[in-house]
Amino acid sequence: MHFINTINKNYLIVFIFLGIILHLISVYFTVGFYSDDEHFQILEITAYLLGINEVAINDPTGFYWEWEENIRMRPWFQPVIYFNIISFLKSISLDNPFLWAALLRLISSCLGFLSILYLYFTFKDYFFKNNKIFNCFLFFSFWFYPFLHSRTSSENLSITLFVISFCAIFQMLNFEKIKFKMIYFIFFSFLMGISMVIKFTTVFSAFPFFLWMLFFKFNYVRIIAFGLTILLALAFGLYIDFINWGSFKNTYYQFYIHNLSSNEVGRMKYFGVDPWYYYLIEIIKQLAPLLSLFSLIGLVLFWFKKFKHSLTWITLITLLIFSSIGHKEIRYIFPIYIFAPLFIAYFIEHIKNISIRKFIQYIAIFSNIIFLSLTLFFPPNTKVGVYEYLYYNLDN
Repeated sequence: MHFINTINKNYLIVFIFLGIILHLISVYFTVGFYSDDEHFQILEITAYLLGINEVAINDPTGFYWEWEENIRMRPWFQPVIYFNIISFLKSISLDNPFLWAALLRLISSCLGFLSILYLYFTFKDYFFKNNKIFNCFLFFSFWFYPFLHSRTSSENLSITLFVISFCAIFQMLNFEKIKFKMIYFIFFSFLMGISMVIKFTTVFSAFPFFLWMLFFKFNYVRIIAFGLTILLALAFGLYIDFINWGSFKNTYYQFYIHNLSSNEVGRMKYFGVDPWYYYLIEIIKQLAPLLSLFSLIGLVLFWFKKFKHSLTWITLITLLIFSSIGHKEIRYIFPIYIFAPLFIAYFIEHIKNISIRKFIQYIAIFSNIIFLSLTLFFPPNTKVGVYEYLYYNLDN
């Protein structure tokens, strides 16, 4: 395992190329959606804008209840983006809906890969000082990245934009060699606000980052600029909603009323209520055991040792907030698991016994390869694959 402790630029290029290939494979094979929200709240609303789905708004069957006139808690922003992309494809005579979906997955995957590439270069000197070959291989082959990034879900696009904006602002505030420019700071603050427009629960990650800046990087001008720019981005999201509805209603407030307020306890119970420790167990069970166990240990270890770090504030407070909400789904903590390779590296770094460290590394690689194989070549939902087969093999 001598190769684990050496790395050069050629190795890094190989690992980056590996990450690109894995993302492209996932785009090709993972037809369909991971969660129903990806389909019913994003793609079907895009189909509505295209005139294909005629019942998505105020549907009496309840499949699109979030889009009923008296509720209106979903943002138009992402479906509008997809609508414009597909409209362009139609203008050049590409009328295959499965090709549309594949191209949307490709765009999402490319953006997602750029976000983790930015994440790597932002934190490589902090988390990957030693065991560089192992850490870089695990990072760029990490099963979760191609799986998440090839989704057309609001979780993916929101997390992608959040990671990009977080890394940019973090670098401006912490790296002396990077000259601070207010115009860049405002741009990436706006991008973080857009990530909240797309998936409003991203506020549970953005607000802790704001608190961290307030306590540890305080500057009147930057704090005010950050806050006002976030509000501007949220207002822009409401403007997009206003254009598509033709009337104003506060989408974020509606989201709170129908998902988080005490007035909707019955609705939350309908979707299921889980204990506060749900995520601690399900992270280990669902997100590639034993790899996920190592990430959880590293996460907790990092919280205790690096309490003042921005990643501690983001991950800890986000987990506490989601753990306090009755209805829980594993995808809600994807904004935490996106940083998992960093915490795995941090955990392994603190194993002093060389034999045990190597053993843990082998287990981590094995666990990752197993889940990578499962998520790369098998779609998260097989129904859409059946529809695609019928589309290509039967007459209209």
